[in-house]
Amino acid sequence: MAATAIALTKIPLNGGVELPAAAALDGTAGAEIQFDGQDTKIVILIENSGSAAGDVTFKAGNGIQGVADLVVNVANGKTKAVVLESGAFKKAGKVYVTGAATMKAAALLLP
Repeated sequence: MAATAIALTKIPLNGGVELPAAAALDGTAGAEIQFDGQDTKIVILIENSGSAAGDVTFKAGNGIQGVADLVVNVANGKTKAVVLESGAFKKAGKVYVTGAATMKAAALLLP
């Protein structure tokens, strides 16, 4: 199966947007999150709709800093916000995340 594609939702300066609907990760392929904005202004929201806590794994990027995956635990019924550094996690303009199909993701680009 193909990874779920997740686009950045841009928030305008002095404005707002409704939070995007989080997309379920493909249980096998995960998701690829568009990561072509300024990394310190991209917030990735991970929502756990499962009945137990679970992990998502942000895969190491292909830059010089991309040496290790990052595992983030999300409690059941909760949403966690994550900000990643592009040098460690970006690969071909995207960040790749894997996890159970009960995990959902969305991405916001701050002004």
